[in-house]
Formats: sequence, structure tokens, C-alpha cells
Amino acid sequence: MTYERPLAEPGPDVQGPTPAEKAGREAVREQAQGMGHHEAVAAFRRLAAAKDSPSEDEAEGGEAGADGGGRRLAELEEWERIVAQLSVHAGTYDAESDPYVQGERAAH
Repeated sequence: MTYERPLAEPGPDVQGPTPAEKAGREAVREQAQGMGHHEAVAAFRRLAAAKDSPSEDEAEGGEAGADGGGRRLAELEEWERIVAQLSVHAGTYDAESDPYVQGERAAH
């Protein structure tokens, strides 16, 4: 038997994703729909190589970037998450069966 302690409620200083970040993640999920691992890797690399993508230093610092709302960084992070998911799962991406997306929807 295990004891599960309930998670503490987040404090008032904890902020959720911005509208721009939410829009970026949703756009990536729509693009990724039906993609296999190699296609998702190629899409991530194209986005990472774009001139307006944040540098690794900016990404590590959590800076919002040129878009001001953090959309591009959120898109890059979402591609990374999807690529990682597809690397351990044979098949194509489907947001309807993505455990992260389903958990996100259940939380709201």
C-alpha cells in the first residue's frame, strides 16, 4: 500500500501559460497530427533553424523572445515533447490519444 499525499494548491505567484503559448502548442499539435517520428523531427529542426527562433541561451533563460508572449518557445518545446513521445511509440501522432493533452484537458 502506498500513501499518496495530495498536491498543494499553487500559490498566487504561479502563472499558467500565456494565450500566445497556448496558441503555439495547439498549432503544433494540429501540424503534428498524423506525423511519424522522422516527420516530427524534421518539422522541429525547421522551426529551430528559423531566424526568429530563440537561441538556446534565450530558451534556457525562459525569455519570451521576439514575439513577446513566448509562442515560438512554446512551439519548440511542444515539438520536442512530441518528438520524444514518438521516439518510444511506433506510429503517428494523434492529439486525441496523447496522454499529456488528455491530462491538460481534464485539468481544465
